[in-house]
Amino acid sequence: MSRATEFATIILILSPASVWAAPTVANPSFEADRYTAYPGLARANGGKIEGWAFTGSVGIDPCWEDPGKPSGPIHVFNDNGKVPHGRQVVFLQNRCTLAQRIEGFEAGKRYRVTFYENARRQSRSPDPPDLEVTLGGETIVSRHLIAPVEDFNLRRLPYHFVESAVFVAPRDGVLELVFKTTLETGLSVLLDSISVAEVE
Repeated sequence: MSRATEFATIILILSPASVWAAPTVANPSFEADRYTAYPGLARANGGKIEGWAFTGSVGIDPCWEDPGKPSGPIHVFNDNGKVPHGRQVVFLQNRCTLAQRIEGFEAGKRYRVTFYENARRQSRSPDPPDLEVTLGGETIVSRHLIAPVEDFNLRRLPYHFVESAVFVAPRDGVLELVFKTTLETGLSVLLDSISVAEVE
């Protein structure tokens, strides 16, 4: 081995692991699970959403009559708008939380969370649902109301795209990303394609 090759090898070995461990959201588009128990609540479909923890009435939409086939979806909550990524979205009905502990943050670096949001059109309440987002206990998207993007059973318009405020990591390691709804009137928020990226 030449001295130049030895030097390159040493640099590679001594490079910080964070180069390969940037914060990454697990199951960001909620495609890892297939729910078959109507109407799609997580607690009736094995009690889990891959990569996520939750409280309250949280689930995956649509339900699938046969999880082995790409047909037969039953859309209960995702009743308007084009799904941003894949075939499924997560829903939060009434007062809920959806959370994930994400590794790879570096103290002092700046990050931004992005995601797509929508609201169920068919609801017993005429009011829109609300959503707040925190990262590491800090509010990065203030509580706000979410209107459906279009009328019931129309799927032409995209979901609302949301960019969080810039977040400065207070420490290295793991921080928790939390989506929180607060209303108890049967309202449902729909989320998809969640990501965290460093801001230069």
